[in-house]
Amino acid sequence: MGAPVHVVLCMDTEGPCDDPANAELLPDWEAVDAAMDKLFHPGFRAQMPDSDGGLLRVGWFFLTWTGFTTNPRKRDFGYHRVRDHYLARWGTQLDGYGDEQCWHYHHPPASGIGNAWGLDWTVSEEYAAILSRQILERSWFPACFRAGGTILTPASSRWVDAWFPVDYSNRAPLALPGLVDWSSGVAEWTVYHPHPEDFRCPGPGRRRLARCLDLATDVYAIKRSDVVAAFERARSGEPAVLAVFDHDYRDIAARVDGFRELVADVAAEYSDVPWRYAAPTEAVRCALGAHADTLELEVAAVGRGVEIRSSAPLFQSLPWLAVQDGDDSVQHVVDDIVRVDATRWRWRPSSLRGKQAAVAGSTDLGATAVALVPL
Repeated sequence: MGAPVHVVLCMDTEGPCDDPANAELLPDWEAVDAAMDKLFHPGFRAQMPDSDGGLLRVGWFFLTWTGFTTNPRKRDFGYHRVRDHYLARWGTQLDGYGDEQCWHYHHPPASGIGNAWGLDWTVSEEYAAILSRQILERSWFPACFRAGGTILTPASSRWVDAWFPVDYSNRAPLALPGLVDWSSGVAEWTVYHPHPEDFRCPGPGRRRLARCLDLATDVYAIKRSDVVAAFERARSGEPAVLAVFDHDYRDIAARVDGFRELVADVAAEYSDVPWRYAAPTEAVRCALGAHADTLELEVAAVGRGVEIRSSAPLFQSLPWLAVQDGDDSVQHVVDDIVRVDATRWRWRPSSLRGKQAAVAGSTDLGATAVALVPL
C-alpha cells in the first residue's frame, strides 16, 4: 500500500468582481451566492467520495478589501465584509462539512488602485490592521495563508514565516512576469520549509509551504499529468498534497466536478494508493504523519501590564497582541513583550491605555486560539 494523496481545494474567497469586459466574473453578491450555493449543496458534496468514502472539503481563504483608495471592480470594501457574509449565509454548512477558514491577502499598491497588485511590502501595514481587527472584533486568527496572486517577496515571506505555520502560495513552476517567478520553485506535491531569502528554495524557514496550482485560470489549468505525479509520488512511499485553487467570483461547480472526476479516474489506475479529501491545514498535518493538537490562551490584566499564558508552545516567537484604543483604532503591539518561558509572556507598556487587548497564536501544527481582556 502506497502513502496517501491528500486532495485539497483552496478557494480564494474575495466576493463579487464587476468587470464589464469579462462576463465570466460575478458582479454582485446575488450572483456569487447562487454560484457558491452549488458548492454547499449536500448533493454536490456527496458526489465522487474519496477512497475512504469521505466528501469534498474546501479551504475558504477569506480576503479583506481594505487599504485601497479606488474600487474599479466594485469589490465589497470594508473589514470583515466578505467573511461575515459567508458565515451568515453558510456558516453552519462550513462547519458541518469540515471546511477550513483560512486567510488570503492582497497587498495594496502605492497607487491605492483596488485592482492593482502591491509589490512593495513597505508601502503599507494593512496586513497588521486586518489581522488585529479579526482578532479583536471577530476572535479569529487563522493558521493557513495564501498570498494574493501567489506573490511573495523576501520581505513578505519572512513576515508570513513569523506568523503562519501553513502557507499554500507555492505555484511552481509557473512564472507571472512582473509579479512573481516560481519557475525555480519546488514543483512537487510536497511541503517544505522555505529559505528566508528565497522562498522558492528549501531552507531553515519555519512554516510549511505547500504547492497549489490553478484549477483553471488564464495562466494555467490543472492537467492529468499533474494528478498522475501526485499518485506516483504516493506510490513511491512519499505522502502527496495535491492542491488546486480557484475564486468565488466565478461559477465553478462544473470545474470542481471535472477535477474530482480527473482525480477519481487517475486513482482507478493506482489501486494501491489511498486518496482523501482534506482541508488545507489538515492535509499538511497528515502529510507530516502528525495528529491534530489543541491550544488555549489565557490573558489577564495584572497591575500595569498583561500576563499571557498558552496551553502549549506557540509556532510564533510571541503571541500576536492587538490593542483597541478609545477611538476604536487598533494597533499590533510587539514592543515591551517579554518571554518568561515557552508558554508565558508578560507585556509591560509604559502606560496601559485603550479599551481592550487581544492575544492570538497557533501551534506548529495549526491549532489556533484567541483571548480578549478589557484594559
